[in-house]
Amino acid sequence: MITILGCGVSGLTTGFTLLKNGYQVQIITSELPEDTVSAVAGAIWFPYEARPVDKVNLWSLRSFNIYKELSEYPDSGISMIDYAIILEEPGKPWWLDSIPDEHIIADTVSGYYKDDYPGYIVNVPLIETPVYLPFLMNQFLELGGTISKKEIRSVNELADHDLVINCTGLGSATLFGDEALYPIQGQIVKVEPDPGVKGSATDFHFGENHQEMAYIIPRRDGIILGGTARPGIDSKIPDHILSEKLINYNAEYDSRLSDLKVLETKLGLRPGRSQIRLEKDPKLNVIHNYGHGGAGYTVSWGCADSVLQLVRAELS
Repeated sequence: MITILGCGVSGLTTGFTLLKNGYQVQIITSELPEDTVSAVAGAIWFPYEARPVDKVNLWSLRSFNIYKELSEYPDSGISMIDYAIILEEPGKPWWLDSIPDEHIIADTVSGYYKDDYPGYIVNVPLIETPVYLPFLMNQFLELGGTISKKEIRSVNELADHDLVINCTGLGSATLFGDEALYPIQGQIVKVEPDPGVKGSATDFHFGENHQEMAYIIPRRDGIILGGTARPGIDSKIPDHILSEKLINYNAEYDSRLSDLKVLETKLGLRPGRSQIRLEKDPKLNVIHNYGHGGAGYTVSWGCADSVLQLVRAELS
């Protein structure tokens, strides 16, 4: 029996992948999916705040292809949308290599929102988290996986488990003593839906300490406006003045946003790290899969495949 710690998108995706490949899997978690940081994410496919670049591109491309397949299922919460990425300076961004060529719609954003910035229009997966997380959990359970709600407080509690996959995100700082982990506070605003609003993001930052950026993610339950990336800040109390700033940033790209009703403000703590940790622990019966920054959904399927390869090597 393989035990996964954590029930966010990384834990569920890894569990599903292992089950599909014939392994018995249980998840032990202190938080169910709807209570994890995965539930707060705007969740447009985009390799944001994640390293190393070469591996992230490969993991992202693998996830892209699976999300594209899942978009054929109406109950998955996945759809493919055209999305404008506005760049601060001309040039090919590193993340473009992780997008299939046929999904690069245009190498300009002229006429989309603003025509005084360079950028690209790409066709990418949109993951509607209130739909996708229950869908993924049900897929995991239908394959025979089990979920137990319990907090693991010490690695000593893992001694009796055959093999553990650690997907605890920020929890790894305490549980495994990883001092390289740090919170990246992210705040978003959800406003009422408007079918005329298109999706876009700036590939550069604004605001105090260069920790805010503009992005618009049009979902069925509302339009997600973001957002912040504040490293080292662990507060979970929303800043409503900041919410107004985020609306104003995005209204520069679509003035209709200023008139839409605010539905809610959400705040989550992304698991920041200089690079994603995906490896077998040299001292424990643990395979680590955490530190995905702002790209948890984007790399989830690719990382799950890499975990599968490590599991096969460990149990062969």
